[in-house]
Amino acid sequence: MEDIRKTVVITDLRTKEARDAGIFLEELGYDVRTVPEEIRLWDEDALRNWAAPFKADIKGVIHPAPPFLHGGIEEVTEEQWDTNAYEGPVAALIVTKVFGMILRESGFGGSIIYLNSIHAEKPAGKGLLFSMACGAVQMLNRDFNQDYGEFNVNTYFIQRGPTENDPDGKSDISALYYGVDLRYPQRKMPKEGYLNGLIAFLLTDDAAPLAGADLRADGGFVGYYGHRRKVEGRPYPDWRPKAKEAARLDEKAVEPSAVEENTPEPKPEEQRVALVTGSGKGVGAGVIRVLTRNGIRCCINCNSNPGMAEKLLEEVKSYGGEAFIYQADVTKPEQLHAMVEAVIEKYGRLDILVNNAALQPNKYADQYTAEEFRRLWEINIGGYFHATRECLPYLKQSPKPRIVNISSIHGKRPTSFDTGYAMTKGAIRMFTRELAMEVYQFDGRANTIDLGGCKIEFKTGNFGMETYRSTDTFNPGMKDRFFMVLPEDVGEMVWYLANDTGDGINGAGIRIDRGLALN
Repeated sequence: MEDIRKTVVITDLRTKEARDAGIFLEELGYDVRTVPEEIRLWDEDALRNWAAPFKADIKGVIHPAPPFLHGGIEEVTEEQWDTNAYEGPVAALIVTKVFGMILRESGFGGSIIYLNSIHAEKPAGKGLLFSMACGAVQMLNRDFNQDYGEFNVNTYFIQRGPTENDPDGKSDISALYYGVDLRYPQRKMPKEGYLNGLIAFLLTDDAAPLAGADLRADGGFVGYYGHRRKVEGRPYPDWRPKAKEAARLDEKAVEPSAVEENTPEPKPEEQRVALVTGSGKGVGAGVIRVLTRNGIRCCINCNSNPGMAEKLLEEVKSYGGEAFIYQADVTKPEQLHAMVEAVIEKYGRLDILVNNAALQPNKYADQYTAEEFRRLWEINIGGYFHATRECLPYLKQSPKPRIVNISSIHGKRPTSFDTGYAMTKGAIRMFTRELAMEVYQFDGRANTIDLGGCKIEFKTGNFGMETYRSTDTFNPGMKDRFFMVLPEDVGEMVWYLANDTGDGINGAGIRIDRGLALN
């Protein structure tokens, strides 16, 4: 029997995107119907009664996001809270229930399209009511599809970005809506009706493989990190912390000669051992400091900066910590094998592996050769892979085996200034998730620390950035928030994950960036 249904229900027309879609679908020959305003979308009986006369003709439903309610947590009234709940998640649930059952009973199935927002995942700044509602509907999409997929009732969640028709969403605690057009890689706002073609496609049977998917249709808006620009004759903008912020960091930094007082002497059976790759300087050195101050015996791995590793070892010894240096290139499996064997020969055990050694060349995709990217891959993910494989036989013998992979926020967020680096961090994210499933069999744990900007001595490699971010995208009223993370901040998280306190965390990515990725 041929499916001849041509009716599409749009639950409300409060957004221009919904109105544009309705006009577009009518031009394609669909019979577009809108739920009357007097019917509350959370009134199940009223909604079902309204749809009853033509329910056999319904092919799909489009449900827009609730209206945007702006305000911080202290500004929200109880009336707004109540309104948001009903017009947001409650309405979405009842709409899905009523029309899901209608589509199921038709025998043909159909589409439920949530015409929603990027704020299901991206905070707006004083938009918590709207973001909560969007996040709830995002999970409704994923979950309902599990229940009704077998009846060919397919749900889709569209994360649309901002348009010129949206209300002013500027906030004094966010820069997200400043210079909106400049935040699009295309350097312009989307054209009117830009979602029409996508919505029409999702109403067809050809879209079924995308059922349950989150479709971020924002033209790259939330991934904005700046754009490529060649500037002749003058330097690029300086993104280092301002003098006031730099002074704050200097005050907080751990004094190298500081000696921990009243530190309990660990029992012999608790004197665990850690191997930290790339730990002669920078983030790795911060991890070494924290672990050794807490009684963990460490192997300081270095490659290109042995002099800095020697200074770190002297510092560790000054406060009674125990460590030794092993120089090895993490891209050489035979050197990694020798280093692990040296750890076992010296300490007789291995309990914690921290994969940290990495390189960030700061090149665009069209600047990489195959050989250069392969070299980067061997350092940034190959080193993690081979070090983990070499350590596993000994970690399995530990009562508390722990693996922590130091990664980056760029495992999920684009860098704009280094495609290859971001690719390796995305690989680490999935390597860790897969690894977490394997090590759990012997009571092991594997997690990543997704690091933002961190104050280190220097970065190794080509650092010729060519990324510009227009000052028009900054919130002039917002306080300077370029607070950098310290290596010891990372060390404290490693220490937490290495103990019983972190036992319930496995396969996670823990972001340490002082919240900068939220903007």
